[in-house]
Amino acid sequence: MEQQRGENPFDEPVRILRSSDPAAIASKAGGRWELSGKNEGRLLLPVLGKTFTVVWPEVAVEAPPGLDSFTLKLLALIYLTASDGTPSSGNWVAYRELPGGRFYEPVVKRSVEDPLAEAYAGVLTGFGPACETLSGKRLSLGDVSCSFALFPNVLLAFIIWKADEEFSARAQVLFDSTCNRHLNAFDLRMGAQEISSRLIRAGREARGE
Repeated sequence: MEQQRGENPFDEPVRILRSSDPAAIASKAGGRWELSGKNEGRLLLPVLGKTFTVVWPEVAVEAPPGLDSFTLKLLALIYLTASDGTPSSGNWVAYRELPGGRFYEPVVKRSVEDPLAEAYAGVLTGFGPACETLSGKRLSLGDVSCSFALFPNVLLAFIIWKADEEFSARAQVLFDSTCNRHLNAFDLRMGAQEISSRLIRAGREARGE
């Protein structure tokens, strides 16, 4: 989402949401709207297995412990402004296949995929438990893999292949083919990096590092 120089990145999505119908937004985004008074209420949005609360008319975001980050709060608001309600397709695509993805592809490899591969290169058994901390669902891709619902209509998959005699360990993030109907390539990169960082941290904590 574009913003003016010096503008708080929350300002534009907040402006849009304040002038929108929160019930309609919740319906498109896969959330739930709870009216508490005239023009007042809260929108409950599933995020990585937990629930964010967006309070109206202020459009203030309340996040649960463990997910209370600047990035996730911002992405939640952007998602609410951008989602057109298209359900996930179940078809996975590489980041470069998303509109605008080729531009940021090297950044995704450097900031999302390579650190994840390095973190789990010799400890694949720790990946599953780390995924569970974010309500990940096991997949049968690569040597280990899980999918995550960043938001109800935004699904990402993380895959790791262990090292062998020919290749070093590697990782890849895939996206449901409809993700671009809810977030642009830049925002999806931020979401992928947020998940990857949390998976890495969960693995290190489990190993006592």
